[in-house]
Amino acid sequence: MPTILHRLSKWASENPRDIAQTYKSSGSWVGITTCEFMNRVFHLALYFEANGFHSQSIACIYATNSPEWVHCDLAAQLLGGQSAGIYPNSTPRDIHYVVAHTEASILIVQNKEFFDKIIAGGELPASIRKIIVIDGDISLSPLAVSYEETVSEGAKLAKKSRKKVESYLKAIDPQAPAFLVYTSGTTGNPKGAILSHDNLIFTADVISQSWDLPYENGSLFSFLPLCHIAERLQNVGVGISQRYTVNFATKFENLTSELVEIQPTLLLSVPRLWEKMMEGVLNRVKNSPMPRRRLIQWALDVGTRVAESKYNGKFPSLFDLAQRKVADRLVLSKIRHAMGLGNAEKIASGAAALPAHVSRWFRSIGLEILECFGQTESTGVICLTEPGLDCAGTVGKPIAGIEFKIAEDGEVLCQGRNVFKGYFKDPTATAQTLPPSQGGWLYTGDLAEFTSQGLVKVRGRKKEILKTSGGKMIAPLPIEETLKTSEIISQVCIVGDGRNYLSALITLSEDMLKELKERPGVLDELVIRDPEINKKVRAKVDEVNRVLASYEKIKNFAILSREFSIADGEMTPTLKMKRNVIENRFGSIIDRMYNQPSRESIQ
Repeated sequence: MPTILHRLSKWASENPRDIAQTYKSSGSWVGITTCEFMNRVFHLALYFEANGFHSQSIACIYATNSPEWVHCDLAAQLLGGQSAGIYPNSTPRDIHYVVAHTEASILIVQNKEFFDKIIAGGELPASIRKIIVIDGDISLSPLAVSYEETVSEGAKLAKKSRKKVESYLKAIDPQAPAFLVYTSGTTGNPKGAILSHDNLIFTADVISQSWDLPYENGSLFSFLPLCHIAERLQNVGVGISQRYTVNFATKFENLTSELVEIQPTLLLSVPRLWEKMMEGVLNRVKNSPMPRRRLIQWALDVGTRVAESKYNGKFPSLFDLAQRKVADRLVLSKIRHAMGLGNAEKIASGAAALPAHVSRWFRSIGLEILECFGQTESTGVICLTEPGLDCAGTVGKPIAGIEFKIAEDGEVLCQGRNVFKGYFKDPTATAQTLPPSQGGWLYTGDLAEFTSQGLVKVRGRKKEILKTSGGKMIAPLPIEETLKTSEIISQVCIVGDGRNYLSALITLSEDMLKELKERPGVLDELVIRDPEINKKVRAKVDEVNRVLASYEKIKNFAILSREFSIADGEMTPTLKMKRNVIENRFGSIIDRMYNQPSRESIQ
């Protein structure tokens, strides 16, 4: 089928009673059938059309993940137009920029609170004709109408006009733009990447085939922002193509409890959250009574031995296999269920490279995290890891159906059906990423290399490479990930561009920060000076330094009393560090690290 909308229509026609989406209301999960899903999309489209929306129009969606988000998204596409999602935690300035830049004619907002953030960034653009409010007060603007009323009015239009969804489906050009994804960039204004219907279909099918995803009878859990390509690919692309039920989290804060309720068969997350899940289990183990702690550690050790044998191409000993069955029954299955992964057939990580130690730990409890490497401009996919193959620390191999190469300077280049159409109203940026003289090759800005096994290992972003005053070029990511293998270290931001050596800003794990709150005065300042904590961190820094080249060694470090956060603008919505923001915010601390004698560690 040429587009996601065609696939949804066929699903609704063949299995109208299948539950396509669920959401939580008054403590219970409520289902939406495929028939109702398709009807809502069609009725919304008719309402949009009656209010002047056409093939050149754009609808902006500023709301949290919900079935309504997807319905409005697909309604715009059904008319040949486009949608553009906005991150819920964006700044008023960025929110207003996207709405104005797209010249959107229809604006979909969660509620009055969301609308107020838009106008806090400036006056409502004159292009807006209607504001659809998903929940709450519609008195926020004379242009406002409730989502329910929009669907109701669309249903009346369908009955009155006798229009059929098939005529709209026939008019869709698979190569035409379908939606915009505004990058959560670390500098300047967000850029709107234009992605086509075919981009989404191609990448969804590549993932499903490469990972051998079962067709039908699957379930997903939607909590990553839908305005990000990773969640759009999972929720809309794979969800509809594979006919899975998509369960929507009520809010990010309820992720842990609702994941346990849903127990999805497929879960996509980002590296930082996989790390958090692992750390949560390890911290609970550490705080358990000694007999229980020994039992859990025994089970994890057995799981590790069996997994290592499997991924090294060896057959585990019969004794270990027998122990593994007992360990799974007594411990490992309970850990998986407590994490919300009791029914997981496939789990995946995207948006950034997954640290190898996290991948290996999940193997020990019987779960393999598959990795998806790509970016918005490649519709989220360039490389995938292969089930059953030891890809820890790599992003696997280039996907089938595209061309892939690594340039002389290490930059990843690709071309194929996954490559975007360009940046909306930004020909200069488009030419930099898709140079006209290079025949359609996408210049990703990611640095990588092939391992001896032919797997792709990401070294970081080209723009993140640090150049010391001595002229040495250093990729900070591999060093940061090695430091993070310490159970007390949460985040690491290495600095040193233009300096004569490297230093690091280090944050502590949530569990360690909670422990330090019990000690009066330790967290009162931005930098932790507790001798015991400094000693533990220094030991890890010294350990890592021993295997680094002299110019890569971390000479000084500072331990911060809080983690980097989205709320403070230091992390993107997919939990990647905004290095320039961090370096500016903690500039005085960084300067102090360079205004004192260089040494292996500081207090």
